[in-house]
Amino acid sequence: MIKHFVCDFALQGRFPQTHDKHKLTSIKGHLHALDHGLGTALVFLFVSSWAFAQGQTIFITIILFGVLDYIAHFKIDWLKNNFVRANDWKQSSREFWIITSIDQCLHTLTYLIFVIVFDIYFF
Repeated sequence: MIKHFVCDFALQGRFPQTHDKHKLTSIKGHLHALDHGLGTALVFLFVSSWAFAQGQTIFITIILFGVLDYIAHFKIDWLKNNFVRANDWKQSSREFWIITSIDQCLHTLTYLIFVIVFDIYFF
C-alpha cells in the first residue's frame, strides 16, 4: 500500500495536466500505470530476494505481478475517468469522490488478489 500511495499521489503530479486518461491511448495514463507496474516489480524483487535467501526461486513474480499491476491499474483508472467524463462530474461533486473511493478500493482489491495468488502459487 505504501507503493500505491507513492505512485498514485506523490508521483502522479509530475505529469502534464492533460485530461485524456479516458482514452486507451493516453500517454499520461500509461506512464502512471507504468509507475505502478515498476513499483510492484520492486516490491516483488524485495520479496523474491527474501524468498531466494530461504531457498526458493520465484523471480518470475517480479515480472508477472509488475505487468499485471500495470494492466489492472490502467484499466481501473480508464474506467473511472470514463465514468467521470460520461456523467460530467467535476472534482467538486460528491459523485466524483464516490467514484474515486471506488477506484481506490479496486486498486486495494487488486493488491489483495496479488498477495493471495502469490501465497497460493509461489510460496
